[in-house]
Amino acid sequence: MLRRFSICLAFATWCFLDTWIEYAEGGIAYFARQDPIRAVVIPIVCLEIILALVMFGVWEFCRRRRLDQALPLHFLFLALCFGPLGIASVAALRVLPFALTPMVRNPLFWPAVLTVVMAPLGLVCRRLRRATWLARSILLYSWPVLILVLVQAARGTLLKYPGSAYTDGTLAVPFESQPAHVRVVWIIFDELSQTIAFGNRPAELELPNLDRLKRGSFYASSAQSPAASTEISMPSLILGEQVIEASHQGPDALRVRTGSRPEPLAWGSMPNVFDAARDLGFNTALVGWFHPYGRLLNHSLTKCYWTAGWLRAGIEEQSNPQPLVNAMWERVRLQFAALPLVGHLPGVFPGIYHRQQKIERFSQLREHALAIVSDPSVGLALIHLPIPHPPAIYSGARGMLTAQGRIGYLDSVGLVDQTLGVLRRAMEQCGLWDRTAVLVSADHGWRTQLWRGDAEWTPNEEAASHQDTSGVPFLLKLPEQTSSVVYGKRFNTIVTRQLIMGILSSQLTDPGTLPVFIERHAHDPGFR
Repeated sequence: MLRRFSICLAFATWCFLDTWIEYAEGGIAYFARQDPIRAVVIPIVCLEIILALVMFGVWEFCRRRRLDQALPLHFLFLALCFGPLGIASVAALRVLPFALTPMVRNPLFWPAVLTVVMAPLGLVCRRLRRATWLARSILLYSWPVLILVLVQAARGTLLKYPGSAYTDGTLAVPFESQPAHVRVVWIIFDELSQTIAFGNRPAELELPNLDRLKRGSFYASSAQSPAASTEISMPSLILGEQVIEASHQGPDALRVRTGSRPEPLAWGSMPNVFDAARDLGFNTALVGWFHPYGRLLNHSLTKCYWTAGWLRAGIEEQSNPQPLVNAMWERVRLQFAALPLVGHLPGVFPGIYHRQQKIERFSQLREHALAIVSDPSVGLALIHLPIPHPPAIYSGARGMLTAQGRIGYLDSVGLVDQTLGVLRRAMEQCGLWDRTAVLVSADHGWRTQLWRGDAEWTPNEEAASHQDTSGVPFLLKLPEQTSSVVYGKRFNTIVTRQLIMGILSSQLTDPGTLPVFIERHAHDPGFR
């Protein structure tokens, strides 16, 4: 009986192997919004126990009724084994070199694999009892490997950090009064490309709000981001110097190495643009995603709202805590979506779960952003939004957020324009637009080499992607500015911190002086 239950429990554990491997590898605690033990592990353990008990009960029933030798039951068991086998293959493919990713993303990859294994499958069908015995033996004797993975998952992530490490830290005490002559709203649209938005915009893409802002702003056509990843670029922009390397060490620690500091330091311990603004007496706020801002920069902010990114298959989490039953059902849906070939089934679109969660998180961030930009007590606000970063969640044709349909990056750029318009109207209605300096840029451009070949890649994206899309837009409207200034020289947007401090300290009031200011500060060692 113990042997049979061990086989059932091994089967259930293999069904969630991708989860345990992710936690065993470590390094993902930084990106989690919630304590993974409560959000992910407990629901999965409950599911594994239930699945193992159900399998064991059916097996015992069939054995006592002498039905366990019936060929249909052997066939059913082997068919069910495709579940844990598929999850195991997905987990194994994560260790492939990045160069092989396009091959795996090719829609023909898994059908080709299935074709290759057709002959072994035929042999299995001819010897069902022998194949069943072999599968049970593999499950039983896989326990040493499973125990090793589970122990490493506990040591590498789950028991390494207390649950309190996933909670936000205490915010800075707000100033009761602050300078009222100026404020800065800094908006970062994640993965927005200068080429697509302005340089060589597709004819069908209309961006009236971006065009309107451009007509009354300092517009740089050759701005370059500090890096091609949010992980490096956002710390660089906030610190005001080039981050060369970043390594996350737990839920509330990111160690960075910069050009001026060869020894890695904790990002949260380094003076940043918010600290500098507070030194001038300004309240600071941040609304963002990806980085755990509330755990790292809380001491520099008087208000902070953030959401996590979408984690890898097996460890995804909802944006808000869920009751246990709901969390268990969500794990079942997500594991089904992770199976190979499931996207080829009629009416099944695995990416819908990612899109639905992104809509929920984006909507939360947008509501908080509207409140922050409309708050006159906030002197410096950073709004870091997860658009137009894939996956797309907006249909330009229908003008609405949606998780359905063939939508892509160009639709997402349309959502950027719509969001900018909403934020602008909020400031205008509060009478804050004219005295607010508004800076719109991106953390990096559109990384077509990363997304091409993805299941959600569209023909429109393919047509627009055959050009350099790495540059980022850079639009800066100073208070009371109504005319445009165009700047064509190449520069690194790390200069943003110096620009913001120049505005808050009233050194920068004339748009015509911005080119000289950028050229002077672009030679600082930290920018190179």
